[in-house]
Amino acid sequence: MAVAMEFTYRREGCRPFSEMVEAVEQSVRSHGFDVIRCHDLQATLAAKGFVIQPLMVFDIGCTRSSTDLCKMHVYTEGDSVWVSAIRPAALWHEIGAECGVTDTEAEASVRSLVDAACA
Repeated sequence: MAVAMEFTYRREGCRPFSEMVEAVEQSVRSHGFDVIRCHDLQATLAAKGFVIQPLMVFDIGCTRSSTDLCKMHVYTEGDSVWVSAIRPAALWHEIGAECGVTDTEAEASVRSLVDAACA
C-alpha cells in the first residue's frame, strides 16, 4: 500500500504578515530563484465583495526556465502567520511536468526557501 505524500510543506512564521511576505521574497532571491508572479488574493476578492484573511500566493521559478519550481503562500490562520509551499514532486506529478532537476533537489530547495523565510 502506497503512503500518501504530504502535498505541502509549511512552517509558522515569526513575523507579522507584511514582514513575512518580504521575507519570502528575500528568501527566493537569495536562493537564486525568481518570483514569477505574485497574487494578493485578499485584495482580489475584496474588490469582488468577499472578505478573507490576508493571503499572498507566489509562483516561484527561474525566469530562464518555463517550469515553475513551486507555489508558495503566506497566509494567516487565527493569530498565526504561515508560510507554505506546494511540494514540487506532488505538483509535477499532478501536472505531468518534466524538469531539469530531481525531485530530491527540488524538495530540498523548497524546504530551504520556506525555512529561510521563517528563520
